[in-house]
Amino acid sequence: MNRRHFSGTLLTALGASALPAGILRGQGWGAAPEADLPRINGSRMNGWLSEFSRFGRREDGGVERVAFSDANLEGRGWVLALMEEMGLDVRVDVAGNILGRWAGSEAALPPLMLGSHIDSVPAGGNYDGPLGSLGALEVVKTLQEAGLRTRHPLEVVIFVNEEGGKTGSRVMAGEFQARELALETASGFTIGEGIRRLGGDPTRLAEGRREVGSVAGFLELHIEQGAILEGEGITIGVVEGIVGIRRWNAIIHGSANHAGTTPMDQRRDAM
Repeated sequence: MNRRHFSGTLLTALGASALPAGILRGQGWGAAPEADLPRINGSRMNGWLSEFSRFGRREDGGVERVAFSDANLEGRGWVLALMEEMGLDVRVDVAGNILGRWAGSEAALPPLMLGSHIDSVPAGGNYDGPLGSLGALEVVKTLQEAGLRTRHPLEVVIFVNEEGGKTGSRVMAGEFQARELALETASGFTIGEGIRRLGGDPTRLAEGRREVGSVAGFLELHIEQGAILEGEGITIGVVEGIVGIRRWNAIIHGSANHAGTTPMDQRRDAM
């Protein structure tokens, strides 16, 4: 799917239902609805991304901002302050997810959710997560400056521990398992300890589940983590498949010995 097709599909699926009547002139992409829509401030958004990259910055230019670490907490404080400065209704849910809500013109409608995460893998990059998180805030800021209010409320979400188990999003989906609270993360804290560090409550995670129909839709802007789009000169695409990851902790019993000189009948190799 190329950029033009993606834009048309997105406007049809979300824009027409979210924006006030009259903001889109036509019914289809051929009516050039983009002429009626405000454009984001790229310089401002890049400035946010540059400023945010200082939290957990490494000498090699990457970041070390694993979930529940001090750098992660500092970055969350910065995002919270930005949300409040924008006038959003900000809260931290029981899982530690940050939610910033901007009211729509029709209060009874479920929110459109935008966002991503701000924690990193060890030795991560500056854009994996923050692009979608700060991009969502830039969308809201652009609409505010244009004097536009969507019909649906907009809810910007910053998910917890997305890189170390997708804790925050899985709590929302009702898929988190209580046994995971004891798992130690790259920060040195268990997931349960980490949730408390962020202001959540691991004893009430069932309350963080979002029921079917409570969210009108979810959209996340993300960098390409391969090189297919870049290699083909395509600016933007839609994810159609995603890698599924399972992790196990294993204890292996055995004895180490010299692989070249130990006879086979005397080996007790762990593997």
